[in-house]
Amino acid sequence: MKYLQKTLLFAALSVLTFSVTAQEKFTLIHKNKNSSALGLKHDLNKVGDTILMTSDKSILRVSFLSHAQKETVMVDLDNKRAIIPLHYLAKGRYTIAVYREDMIIAFDIVRQKEILAVDNSVTDLEESILRSSLSQEEQEKRFIKPLSKSTNKDTRLASNNINTKNQLSDKEISERDRIKKEREALLEKERAIAKANLLKLQEERAAKQKKEEIAIAEAKKEEELAKQIALKHQEELKLAEENRKKLKEEAEKKRIAEARQKEEEAKRAEIEAAKRATMLAQLEKSKQAKEQSLQKLASNTVKPKKVKYNLTLVNDKSVDVQTREEYRKENLRPNGKPYND
Repeated sequence: MKYLQKTLLFAALSVLTFSVTAQEKFTLIHKNKNSSALGLKHDLNKVGDTILMTSDKSILRVSFLSHAQKETVMVDLDNKRAIIPLHYLAKGRYTIAVYREDMIIAFDIVRQKEILAVDNSVTDLEESILRSSLSQEEQEKRFIKPLSKSTNKDTRLASNNINTKNQLSDKEISERDRIKKEREALLEKERAIAKANLLKLQEERAAKQKKEEIAIAEAKKEEELAKQIALKHQEELKLAEENRKKLKEEAEKKRIAEARQKEEEAKRAEIEAAKRATMLAQLEKSKQAKEQSLQKLASNTVKPKKVKYNLTLVNDKSVDVQTREEYRKENLRPNGKPYND
């Protein structure tokens, strides 16, 4: 029970700590997660009062669009690193556009709590970003002098209450203006190049997308053709299987018919053989009967008496004349049978 109480107490403390931590967050950021924005790392520091950006290509300009005031503030930077203090921006939602050499990358932030400015902070947003982002050497090249030790608590956005130009000589001001004009011209040129590169990139993306669409269409067409070929192949296989089964059935029927025919032929041959055997037996029996009849007839045959006489002679009792009865008794008919039958 004590363990359960401790667990619940720890969970409650964790939730409370998380809530306090979440409430202490000054700013929320919605990062740009597109693949084209991989060259720009943009995030908040742990407290959420500063934006930290590093780019693989020079950041020419950064703009801040207030969704509430519908106003845009632009800061020319021309550096690969940018550190942006957020105490200049009031609570609300902002869209930040980062102008690079090749493209423009945008992301959103939401200012949730007021951020108090530290003592001796710069009152101008552009100067503060330049001082935070540029190296000391680069600041000297751009005639940005070190901060004085005087206290200035004015933290309003783009405040012009203190004119830093009053601390510079006329020559330095002239040189600074010249450099600023040259830099602005260079930035305009680079922005034009960036715009052209962006347009070219968009055209290349459009061409690539069109090419991908054509490739996808061709792939779908090939896939459909492959499906049709596969379906046709399946139908051919099915037809071949049906033909094979049909041929097999026909061959089986033919085999059965031939077997029956052979069986019938064998039966007929057996019957014919039986008939031939019967006929041969009958012929043999008839032959034997005939032979027996001939033998019997031969045994009953009377040998004819040979008589020599001449019809021209007158019967003067000198010739032994055979009578008709005697002839029939001693001889057979022309068909071989006795005259008595």
